Parts: sequence; C-alpha cells; structure tokens
Amino acid sequence: MYYGMGPYTGQTTMAMQPELINLILEAMRDEKQDRAKYNMMMDMTDDEKIKRQINFAYVDEGKHYKMFRHILHCLTGRTTDVQVPEVKKPDNLLDAVETSIDGELEAVEMYRNIKSMLPQTNLRDMLYEIITDEQEHATRFVYVYSMMTDS
Repeated sequence: MYYGMGPYTGQTTMAMQPELINLILEAMRDEKQDRAKYNMMMDMTDDEKIKRQINFAYVDEGKHYKMFRHILHCLTGRTTDVQVPEVKKPDNLLDAVETSIDGELEAVEMYRNIKSMLPQTNLRDMLYEIITDEQEHATRFVYVYSMMTDS
C-alpha cells in the first residue's frame, strides 16, 4: 500500500515534533498490544460470530501499525519498529471485551490529537481512516458485549 509521500521536508515547530513522534510511537505500541490481546481473545471462545467481530479489529490493528510506521517515516525519514509490549492474558473474555471498548475509545482521543499535529493533508487523511476504524471496533465490541450478556 503506497500513501504517496516520501520524508516530510516542510517546516514544523521544534516543540511540536518530539511530542508528535512520541505519540506516534505510543500509538504503534498500542496497536501491537491490542493485536496481541485480540489474538488471545479469539482463542478464548468457540463462538464464530464473536471470533469474527474480534478478528475484524485484529486485522485492522496490523494495518494501523503499518500506517503509523509509514507516517513516522514520512516525518523523520527513518523506518522504526516497536516491540510487542508484554500482554497479560485476560482473566475472562467478557472483561477483555469491556476493557477493549474503553481502549478503542481512548485510542480515538489520542489519534485525534495526533491528527491535529500532522503537517500534511494526506497524513491527516490516514489518521481519519484509523480513527473511524477504531470507532467501528468500539461498536463491534459493544455488540459482542451485548451478545455475551444477553445469553
């Protein structure tokens, strides 16, 4: 997937860039952590409807990681990877779903902040896609939560 830009060569304020870079690195860690968590969550159920909803978010988190990595490369000219943070296996699926709803909504807030700092329209457009995906994940997890608590 090509997003159309090489390293960003325009001017950014020196005060903003370190904060922006740190937020993007945090987002990359969060995406890897969520992906690992969602993989564990899929292993905690045999219900194919629930697995399908979780898998949707699992796949997107991998896409988001690559997009953040691309954004970072555009801003710095460097390719950076982050390690998967340690992820504790959830005690039960219902609690994991509930914390995932909160996590996805918190990500939306952080990603809006990142979006507001980006210097290029095409990079902001990428954040818009990530933000709408995260909102959809929260909705899917609310659906999963309701399926689990209605049975």
